[in-house]
Amino acid sequence: MAFQKIMVPFLKEQSGPAAFDAAVALADRFKAHLDVVYMRPPITAAQLGGGYYPIAVNYVQATIDALQEQASQQAEALQRIFETQCAKHDVGLYSEAEHTDDKGTTASWSDVDPRTSYDFSKRGRVADLAVLATSGPDAPQDELELIKELVFQSGRPVLIVPGDAKPFEFPDTIMVAWDGGREAARAIAAAMPILKQARDVTVASVGAIRTGAEPADHVVSHLKLHGVHASSLAARLEKGDDAEETFLSHAKTRKADLIVMGAYSHSRLREVIWGGFTRYLLKESGIPLFMAH
Repeated sequence: MAFQKIMVPFLKEQSGPAAFDAAVALADRFKAHLDVVYMRPPITAAQLGGGYYPIAVNYVQATIDALQEQASQQAEALQRIFETQCAKHDVGLYSEAEHTDDKGTTASWSDVDPRTSYDFSKRGRVADLAVLATSGPDAPQDELELIKELVFQSGRPVLIVPGDAKPFEFPDTIMVAWDGGREAARAIAAAMPILKQARDVTVASVGAIRTGAEPADHVVSHLKLHGVHASSLAARLEKGDDAEETFLSHAKTRKADLIVMGAYSHSRLREVIWGGFTRYLLKESGIPLFMAH
């Protein structure tokens, strides 16, 4: 198994190129096609006056026309950046149907006018992986919402690259977060093409794992059957220790350049109210995250 098609949301001048660079680092290993997508922001009622009082039809239409023109200008500017990135990485511009392995990494650009709020996840369902970048610890809410949408709705793994970190390279040292749950198992299976090519993989459990779940060393045995160079780590939690901080500390000590984890292992309600393991790593890790749900 390998990644043959990678979707790259390309929405902003900073995060778009960072995501594209990371996607190329993966695509070059697998001779994959990059489905690069700009999705126009939907026009909201608030932009048209909110609908709380009568508005002239010609005013509404003029506002719609202005917003559409603004989106077109943004799409054209981002497409020029995309084409510059392709030239920088020697990526051929071909459609998905034209892609063949002998062409190496290829890419295509799509300018999409969405019909629903979940159009990115629908697009992601016909890719092997989605790659996007954030603006770092202070990423705006729309970036976090896009991550949630792709993780929860696409049914595909998602690679998140911190936009303020060093340029992404194909990972050599990987830390896998293992709690014995379904999401962690799915993340490992989805990341297998990357795990098999890594120099060192550590499967880490922090504190007590789920009752009756398989321990980390059993995961290691499974990975070794796939040719993965893996070892296990069972980190203890002392009184007052946080699992999130402990895991991240071990990842940084081992100089991990990728974390593989199941996303939102607790209920979504708990994640919204209390934060949780996933939200903490998204904000604090500074290390690219490969997530699956």
